[in-house]
Amino acid sequence: MVLENLTHEQVRAWRVWALKDHQVVFDHIDRYGKPSARRLFSNQVVDQTQRFSGLGHLDLGYVSWGQA
Repeated sequence: MVLENLTHEQVRAWRVWALKDHQVVFDHIDRYGKPSARRLFSNQVVDQTQRFSGLGHLDLGYVSWGQA
């Protein structure tokens, strides 16, 4: 992927997709490297994605107590 060849709309679409699905950022890092991900998604998005990945998944809609 050559970032310079992407249109503004394509860059925006990638960024929106990354905000919705952090796996997009990880996949990009695996394929193109962290510097490319930082250029495409921003330093903040890459840092947040990596920080959130260490927290695990929280499911706030799940109730762990048994039935009443």
